[in-house]
Amino acid sequence: MNSPRTGMNRVVRCSCALAGVLLLGACAISPDPISDGQHLARAQAERQKLYEAVPAIDGPLTLEEAIARALRFNYDHRLALLEQTLQNSQLTLANFNMLPRLAANAGYTVRDVETASSSVSILTRRQSLEPSVSQDESRWTGDITFTWNLLDFGLSYFQAKQQADRALIAVERRRRVVNNMIREVRSAYWRAATAERLLPQIEPVINEAEKALEASREIERDGLQAPVETLEYQRTILQVVSQLRRLRSDLSVAKSQLASLVNIPPGTSFAIAAAGLERMPVPQPPTAPLAELELYGLTLRPELREEVYQERVDRQNVYREILRMVPGVSLFAGPNYDSNSYLVNNQWNEAGFRVTWNLIGLLQGPKAVEVAESQGAVTAARRLALSIAVITQINISYQQFLQAREAYRTAQAISDVEAKITSLTRGGNDAQAVPELERIRRSTSAIAAELERDRALSELQGAVSNIYVAIGMDPLPAGAQSDDYHILREQVRASLVRMESGMLPALPQPEPPASEKAAEPTMPLSTGIPMSQILPAPVT
Repeated sequence: MNSPRTGMNRVVRCSCALAGVLLLGACAISPDPISDGQHLARAQAERQKLYEAVPAIDGPLTLEEAIARALRFNYDHRLALLEQTLQNSQLTLANFNMLPRLAANAGYTVRDVETASSSVSILTRRQSLEPSVSQDESRWTGDITFTWNLLDFGLSYFQAKQQADRALIAVERRRRVVNNMIREVRSAYWRAATAERLLPQIEPVINEAEKALEASREIERDGLQAPVETLEYQRTILQVVSQLRRLRSDLSVAKSQLASLVNIPPGTSFAIAAAGLERMPVPQPPTAPLAELELYGLTLRPELREEVYQERVDRQNVYREILRMVPGVSLFAGPNYDSNSYLVNNQWNEAGFRVTWNLIGLLQGPKAVEVAESQGAVTAARRLALSIAVITQINISYQQFLQAREAYRTAQAISDVEAKITSLTRGGNDAQAVPELERIRRSTSAIAAELERDRALSELQGAVSNIYVAIGMDPLPAGAQSDDYHILREQVRASLVRMESGMLPALPQPEPPASEKAAEPTMPLSTGIPMSQILPAPVT
């Protein structure tokens, strides 16, 4: 039968051998690059995954369907949702950190010699007790300890409050992603509609214009017309052709940009519903004075609301640094077990408390509090600077809208005149009096004017979207997070109807600065829409 000492020797030898193997293995680690074949396999798998579970377009793509597809399948929005979910999960974890600790320990100990000891008289320095043993060479131990540190609880409490604000910050960041995405989708959609409607007409007109240009050069070579008149005609044709080619270049990528935003696989053929409209709708701006729009922006902009939550996070940092200077009190209790045969009681319960005070921390505490307060001051100053930027952006976006509206009206008037001239030159008695070259020039100018009008209209759509983004108005209600694509599309349609009306919800009544209630305002809106459908819902 093996003795405990023999077993101990075996344990020591095995432990040394295992430690040697691990040490040699650690010293032998070298870089392990991923091969090109593995990168290729990953790329193929990811390319297939990018567009899986994306429903096919079963008809002409409408604006509400494009926005719904972007919200449901665009990866930028998915990332914002995942970040929001992550912050909520971390909030749950922070709440768990406030709970007391309940730790269970168990172990086995073996020695190669007995734990013998003797005593020496403090007076005579003679041995007063022969060597004796009070502990087995091998024994089992175990305990369950309940511990609650009041200082750790306080720090965890403020940390949980900070995490709650970070979860709200994630909501505001998602709002910003949604607002910018909808603005980009609306702009790309109307440019794609213009492209689909007019691009087929551009190439024939360019070909016809080039033929007219070549014919004019032939007339110039034969001297059949005054040189100045011929060159002026050629200059006009070249200007129109250059404009057409520039517009064609701008419009040719519009559908690709829209497909990327709504996560349509490249090369997929789809039609734009708005391209079939005889006259595209003219968007309406928010029906509110500029000063009121500035107030909307300062109230609803996600960036400003994010800074307000960040200021609360910084304020909790001040409280945490003050709390670190307070002594920590730990309460503990729990049952214990020891298999030592020399013990009279192998099982016992234990309870007590312990006070710990980091005296060195008292020296750095005031400085840490000062730094935390300075961080809060920086956040407040950054919010004020951002407020100025928001007001400036609102004013600029509004002025850009006025300019875009005036440019559209001018382009519309020019297009109407060009269309009338073209109609007259193609039929009736006036058509017989117009030379062929002049008829081609006028036809080319008409299509160029139509293209310019639709381009001005798409820019006007973008200008209106910029106003809504500048004031922080959510195009969708806060609860529009349904996984059902069809339900989401209906929610988008209802939101677009409200936006097209230009009506804004009434702002809530101001609350005292000291109030930090998480409840949403319930004041009725001028449009009859609950405020909870306009402002983001708080995270709990």
